[in-house]
Amino acid sequence: MPTTQKLVRFTSDTDKALYEKALRSVDLAVRSYVWYLDPEGHIKHGNQQADSLASLERTRGMHFAEAIGLPASAEQWQPELQKIIKSGIGVFGARETVMVGGQPRQFSVDKIPTLDRWGGVNGLLLVVNDITEEAARENALLESEARYKAFIATTTDAVWCYEVSPPVDTRQPPDEQVAQIAERARLVECNQYYAELYGAENPDALLGAKMASTTISNFLGKLRLFIAAGYQLADKETARELEHGDLEYWQITAMGTVDDEGFLQRIWGTSKNITDRRRFLEKLHYQATHDALTELPNRTLLHQQIQQAIEEHNGNSQMALLIVDLDRFKEINDTLGHHAGDRLLRQLGPRLADEMQNLPGIIARLGGDEFAIFLSSVSGAEQASEVAQRILAAIRQPFVIEGFHTEISASIGIALCPDQATDVSTLMRYADVAMYRAKRDMVGVSVYQAEQDPHSPKRLALMGELGKAIRENQLLLHYQPKVVIGSNEVQGFEALLRWMHPTMGLVSPDDFIPIAESTGIIRPLTVWVLNEAIAQCKAWMDRGMEAAVAVNLSSRSLLDQEIVTTIAELLAAHRLPASMLELEITESAMMADPPRALLVLQAIHELGVRLSIDDFGTGYSSLSYLKKLPVQTLKIDYSFVVAMLEDEQDRIIVNSIVNLAHNLGLQVVAEGVENARTLAALQDMHCDIAQGYYLLHPQVASDAERWLRRREEEKELALSFEI
Repeated sequence: MPTTQKLVRFTSDTDKALYEKALRSVDLAVRSYVWYLDPEGHIKHGNQQADSLASLERTRGMHFAEAIGLPASAEQWQPELQKIIKSGIGVFGARETVMVGGQPRQFSVDKIPTLDRWGGVNGLLLVVNDITEEAARENALLESEARYKAFIATTTDAVWCYEVSPPVDTRQPPDEQVAQIAERARLVECNQYYAELYGAENPDALLGAKMASTTISNFLGKLRLFIAAGYQLADKETARELEHGDLEYWQITAMGTVDDEGFLQRIWGTSKNITDRRRFLEKLHYQATHDALTELPNRTLLHQQIQQAIEEHNGNSQMALLIVDLDRFKEINDTLGHHAGDRLLRQLGPRLADEMQNLPGIIARLGGDEFAIFLSSVSGAEQASEVAQRILAAIRQPFVIEGFHTEISASIGIALCPDQATDVSTLMRYADVAMYRAKRDMVGVSVYQAEQDPHSPKRLALMGELGKAIRENQLLLHYQPKVVIGSNEVQGFEALLRWMHPTMGLVSPDDFIPIAESTGIIRPLTVWVLNEAIAQCKAWMDRGMEAAVAVNLSSRSLLDQEIVTTIAELLAAHRLPASMLELEITESAMMADPPRALLVLQAIHELGVRLSIDDFGTGYSSLSYLKKLPVQTLKIDYSFVVAMLEDEQDRIIVNSIVNLAHNLGLQVVAEGVENARTLAALQDMHCDIAQGYYLLHPQVASDAERWLRRREEEKELALSFEI
């Protein structure tokens, strides 16, 4: 607000003249706009600054309000002017807005009356300063303060500021600083929300309180962190217990002010109640780490728990992972519906938990009908197997689903850590491998064994090198003869694939054929074998040896529609009669997709190629389907033939297969003939052809050819003696 002040009267005209002279002398130095007005408000004089704002030559004699362009007219400005003249009391700091160059400018105006020697007012001195920029800064500051006050008044954060008096020396040990801050810090500012947290009606009622008595955000408990972090905290979480035992979560942000001498003057900050957010995040975390159906931990949480256990393991015991896969669970879904299957899965969790009551570990659902149990401390494989057997027994107990009593079994695979695996991924894989072995062998529980792992590092290395082996001709074929029982004639040879690895030596097909079948390598591998076998058979024919060749065809090849074209092209390329080639197919390969397999086999048969069912008796092919196949031969599986002299059941099976084949018009080949007694027994059963070590071990092509020529020579010699 403008201020007023009485001035000293001039005692003589000389004094007045001196005053006016003084004004003129400072005219050049002063930056203010100065006008001298008569008692009616007309301009009489002005300094150079005033002349630059409004030309004195033009405005002298004009009323000041009109000359300057004040918003108020001369009539409106006159009453204030007359009041000053009558009272002789000046007005200081009055603010006026004037348009300058089309833009509004803010001015501060001092209105100072001048008096003659008799005390009468004979004029008015106006001292005007341009305060536009200062006013703008003041307005910005006021607006900022208003926004700040509005923010802290409406925010849901608790805003606070503590004055530390006397200030705390930050060079002291942290514990001393903590004690002094707690005692000396007094609340000097806070918002309404902070006040209400302490039951105060408004912030004023709380001001002056010690920090030690206002710990809603538990900042006292974070003082050591605050000091260690350079007198600041950023979004530090803390919790406090409410009266009814629930926890309330807060997030603190604080900043301390330390002066140049190293003394902590004040601490200000905010405290945000994050209880709802924390519980929401906990809910999201629960959903992300638990199975929605069974509410058991899921694969993610299982991995985390195993990883933590591995990192904290002290080496005094073993850890075990059990993978549990339900057997025939699909039958329940197909019979009673998926809702019934879900009810069974929900009942399974508590059963597993009952068996885990006294064991440290975790139960998780991996997905579908597969579960996992991690035991963080066991003595070894034996104890883990005992737990697995208890779990199997619990699972086999009847379930009541939709009013039905149903039973179910499971297969469990076990892997140990750190004896067998030292990381989560490998442990999971080993347990999975063991589970599939338990399911395949129907043994219930199986502990991982490296030699039975179809995906061992050795086999993984073989997978990467198999393509190279085909390209670099590391593969070769061995040939084993098939001999007609009774006449001792050689019916032909079976081509058996081998891999001469540059570092591992001779690799059995059992080690790499499954790998090839699980990848795209099986096709080029099959083409290589067919090409080599057909070429060798044609070479023997060209040298006068009539010996057919048999090649095994994998299940993947049997379902390959292009295999027929490939066989036809290879036969044509080598000019080999189709009747000299025989393809052996297993029962399981045919039953993978019977209609499709039948189409491929029919097309191969139409080429004139002979077909044989290999390993007969180990699969599940039906007789109704068997009679539709265009095959000419059944091969009795090695496992039955090799033991038939000691096992009556195997002997009956072999005899039954021979009779079945003959009744269907098929030849019978018995593989696994390892002695003369077995050969004689097969002859008594009227088996047609024998194959086995007793006749000849598999040989490379050159050795097989020498063997065959030697037999022919012996036969010719025998005939000459008869003649």
